[in-house]
Amino acid sequence: MTKSLGERGYYSPLDYIPPSTLRGAIITSLYRRGIVDRRYLDVEARQPIITTSPAYPFEDAKSYPSHLFIYRCKACSPDNQKIAYNDAIDILRSIEEGGDVRFKQLCEKGHPALELLHPKPVRPLGRIVKEVGAVAHESICVGISKYRATFQKGMLYEYEAITQGAVFWAYLKLPENLSNEVKPGLEFSIGRGVTRGFGRTRITKVERINIEREEERIRECLSRRRVIFYAISSLASLSPLKNTSLPYPREIDLKSFGREFDIEVDGKVTFTEAYGKLGTLHCGWDIQSNSERPSVKSALPGSILIGKVTGGGDISRTLAILGFVGTIEYGQGFFITGVNIITPLRRHPMEGG
Repeated sequence: MTKSLGERGYYSPLDYIPPSTLRGAIITSLYRRGIVDRRYLDVEARQPIITTSPAYPFEDAKSYPSHLFIYRCKACSPDNQKIAYNDAIDILRSIEEGGDVRFKQLCEKGHPALELLHPKPVRPLGRIVKEVGAVAHESICVGISKYRATFQKGMLYEYEAITQGAVFWAYLKLPENLSNEVKPGLEFSIGRGVTRGFGRTRITKVERINIEREEERIRECLSRRRVIFYAISSLASLSPLKNTSLPYPREIDLKSFGREFDIEVDGKVTFTEAYGKLGTLHCGWDIQSNSERPSVKSALPGSILIGKVTGGGDISRTLAILGFVGTIEYGQGFFITGVNIITPLRRHPMEGG
């Protein structure tokens, strides 16, 4: 639903926390508490170490951005029903064996009034999903003149805030020496300034990721002719030489990616097809230069990439880590983190199995 009109178009409340915003909030909190010093901030600015994924709503379980194989029939579903259907498990089989991508045109009752939920957050429940979102409340205030005790002209303000108690989840990559500092009880402000942004946040639970379990799932996916990747973040590719950007990566060099994690791998993922809505990725605020980073075109979270994995070495482990941390893109004089977090859709909760 449209909320307001600004200089860049229509705005509505975000139902997720951007990765650049969450990353900046955590680093700022560590600095203000004296856990890291200004020298460390300079290192983070030149070569990011701490990265996060987008943070999505948590309602009894994790929600994920909806992909293109999730639909809701406008004729069958009442407006207040937040249930949709996930057709991915049936479509994947054909694509993996070399078939074309075929999107559903009719619902089970033959209605051609299908609505795609991509990229709205949904909670997977097998072949159905439940649409979720961050609940926000609005208030309108007016400035009062202390001299005339009446309203002040030009001082009508509209506020939007996420309801207190909302819960989000995200993936977070930390160096080993800071892994015990980001723990339950850590509080920080998310967003620019003290009174703007998502508000005060407290970490309530931290879990270490089981990479071995994820490796097993990916190893099975690599046996297919083609691999269908699902993005839980925005997709973007920056060129440090040509000063240009693309809305999704054409390929990912697993060798250079695995070098950061001391993984012996020599291969790459080449993408032949990409499906998803395009948008603008706002790359956040640079605190050091006190300026806004440029925005780039991107494919929205929930997009689908079809590719082929080639090469040797520990590819399954490399792809497992890629699905949690994504890539770090550099171009136009700045870094982007929290993008290209992709993982095979097969046996993922959003597969619909």
